[in-house]
Amino acid sequence: SKWILFRKDAVEGAMTKKDKIAFIKSSKRKPHVYSDLNRFSDQQLNDLIREIVQGLIRESEIIANAYINGYR
Repeated sequence: SKWILFRKDAVEGAMTKKDKIAFIKSSKRKPHVYSDLNRFSDQQLNDLIREIVQGLIRESEIIANAYINGYR
């Protein structure tokens, strides 16, 4: 169900700017930009969220592969 993450309205349509900032901060990633998030445009926030989610997917795949390979 990866496609849901990249549909334009999946992130942009459902979340307010406040929601997006809360998600970014709760992800515990990119802490160097936390103080500037209110100045970010909607598109910049969307891009940052997309980057965070893609990173989470990559990390999950690495963990899953390590787990699977450990049991071969």
